[in-house]
Order: sequence, then structure tokens, then C-alpha cells
Amino acid sequence: MKKILILGARGMLGHDLAKVFAEEKLFLWDREEVDITDELKLLTLVQELKPEIIINAAAYTNVDGAEKEKGTAENINAVAVSYIGEAAQAVGARVVHISTEYVFNGFKKEGYDEDAIVSPLSIYGASKARGEQNLIASEAEYYIVRTSWLYGHAPQKGKPRGKNFIDTILDKAQAGEELKIVNDQYGKPTFAYDLSQGIKTMLWENYPTGIYHLVNEGITTWFGLAEYALQVRGLNATIKPCVTGDFPAVAERPQFSILNNNKLPKMRSWQEAVQQYLS
Repeated sequence: MKKILILGARGMLGHDLAKVFAEEKLFLWDREEVDITDELKLLTLVQELKPEIIINAAAYTNVDGAEKEKGTAENINAVAVSYIGEAAQAVGARVVHISTEYVFNGFKKEGYDEDAIVSPLSIYGASKARGEQNLIASEAEYYIVRTSWLYGHAPQKGKPRGKNFIDTILDKAQAGEELKIVNDQYGKPTFAYDLSQGIKTMLWENYPTGIYHLVNEGITTWFGLAEYALQVRGLNATIKPCVTGDFPAVAERPQFSILNNNKLPKMRSWQEAVQQYLS
């Protein structure tokens, strides 16, 4: 059994990580156990615990909120990551840090490889990009795992609606609302459980440290994802495509949020994952 510390353990991804690594010696920490922006407290607790692996699933994830709460996003997504790296380096632990497609500007239709140069459009994306850089600079043994369009069974802590996109769409459809969904943003929807399994494979098979992209395969739009979820659930709803400009947002979103996985075994298609999620 390996001693594994999961930070952000009560979030959506943390919930599935805990299930996937359930047979290990797990320590599940969230804000109630430690404030990751408190450098001394975090270092002290990690030195007492001496985990072999630290998985950082904690993040400030409110993309629009980050435009107004820049300092909070920076502290959680960037500064705290350097503290995690330093604490891991002090005890010889490996760090798995979860990052995002928002570190890219989304201009490339063909998507982004692991070694692509980051170019975020938003404060959220910039804070996540700096978090990656801070972890690398910490000299800890690190895995940076970027993923996209994440959904899972646990609530999304820190998001205004508290629900992932799929659940939000299904709730609106069941309430009889007309759905108007963006059809000009492209990405790879990813099931948090599949992401957790991919991280386990990466660790257990001792892949070299570095940057990885872990996503369910296949590209769709938010409209395509919504339409498919309704089809799987057998719901009849009025659903219309629209463009990004129809829903002005505080933060700019990447148009092509496509992460290319060139270094790890490919995960199943997003359609298969959605079917399991909704079964």
C-alpha cells in the first residue's frame, strides 16, 4: 500500500480519486484540514505525514469569478502550488498536479500537444499556467496532468451553479426549459472517474515525470455534448445551437479546447464515458 495524500479531496475530482485509490493508505484533505495557501502550515503537516504521493486536485475553478478575484485565484492556483512542490520535495514525495486546457488560447483547430507553449486568455488560465511553472521550479518530482470539460458525480465546489454541464442541461430539460447551447467551442469532455483511472495508470506504470494530457477521446461542442446527453437519457427537449457571442461572459473562453494525448494510453471515447455516467 502506498501512502497517498489527496488535496481538494471533497471536490468533484477528489471524490473519484478517492474511489480509484481506495485500496491505498489514503489521506483526504480539503480546506477543513489545511489551507494550501498557508505555506508553513502545509509544510508542517506534510512533513508530519510523509506521503509518498501528493495529488493536488484543489483549485479555484470559477473562470468568470477569477476576473474579479484575481488575488484569490493566483494564491490558490499558482502560489500554493509552489508550496505543495516545496513540501513534496522536502519529504521526497511525487506530486500529481491537475491543470487545464485554459492554459492555451484555443486558436489551434488541431489542438495542443503536451509541449505546446502556454498562452492563456483569462486570469484563471494565467493562474493555472503559473501554477505549472511554479511546480516545475520547485524541483519536486512532478506530473502535470491537463484535462478538459470535466464532469463527475460529486458536486463542483467553487462553481456558481454547483453542478456540472451535463447535470445542468438535464435538469433544465426535465423542467421543460428551451435550451440554447453554444455550438462554436470545441473540446474533449472528460469523465472524472476515467481521469482518476488514467492518473493511477500513469503512477503505477512509472511513466517519466513531466506534462501529460488526459482526456476522453473525440471532439465535440457544448451543443453536441448536450444533445448526446439528452439522447442517452431519452429526453425530448427543444435544443437550439448558438454562438459564443450570444452568451457574453466576463472571461474569454478558448474556442478550440482540444488537448492531444500523445504520451499515455488513449482513454475511451467521450460518448462511452457519458453513457456510463448516465447509466
